[in-house]
Amino acid sequence: IGPIRQALGSNEKFEFVNGCLDVEPVAGYALYLSMDPRELTSGIAIKNIFAGPFFTWYSPGFGGHTLEEAKADLVEFLETEGPFDACLGFSQGGSLLASVIIDDQRRNPFGPALFKLAVFLCSGAPLLVPKSRQPPDVSDLALVAELESLTEPWLGPYVPGHEPMPDESWNVFIPDKVNKAGLTINIPTAHIYGSKDQTVDLSWRLRDMCDPRWRVELDHGGGHDVPRAPSTVQMMATVIRRAMDHAVTVQ
Repeated sequence: IGPIRQALGSNEKFEFVNGCLDVEPVAGYALYLSMDPRELTSGIAIKNIFAGPFFTWYSPGFGGHTLEEAKADLVEFLETEGPFDACLGFSQGGSLLASVIIDDQRRNPFGPALFKLAVFLCSGAPLLVPKSRQPPDVSDLALVAELESLTEPWLGPYVPGHEPMPDESWNVFIPDKVNKAGLTINIPTAHIYGSKDQTVDLSWRLRDMCDPRWRVELDHGGGHDVPRAPSTVQMMATVIRRAMDHAVTVQ
């Protein structure tokens, strides 16, 4: 996101946090997520560009407990290093942020929001694991049971080699049910996605569970990535600035 930071031209301080699970980049997975082969980078090529290590926050292939543990790790980071004015997540990182925001809104409906602004880059709707082979120690089982009615089975796409275990259930949140339950993400949000992304419907799901009064969006026209073309970077920065203006207005 370096080009976006430069285009914003602001003095904000960024804190970066990685997932905790070591993984190997999957060669060819980008081909599944993008319809434009000119924009693809295989897993092998990624390793030639960046030596790693490579991390993920959670994985159906590693077990449902990894999702709850990822949320707990992120919350601990926010409590230890925060508070933060805003958050930005790409792909799984954004989905995880949305999940933590919804959990916090349910637990603290009258408390201050975790963030004043959220930026989601090619991020899908948050997930829930109502049935896990190995229940995590950090899980709020009562909250998971309560939220299950707002979800439906998640059918992928899954990263090759990280498909769900047969005796676990991975669900995805349904925008209409989230909104009717009063859990609409009620802070200003920016949604940046690509229409050639094979998971763009999940990005639309996330968009639709955010307050329409304060959300802005941009289709960058590409796949599951953050474009670096200067003109597109400027458009992304403009959308994020609009969301920042909303955040100032809402305060």
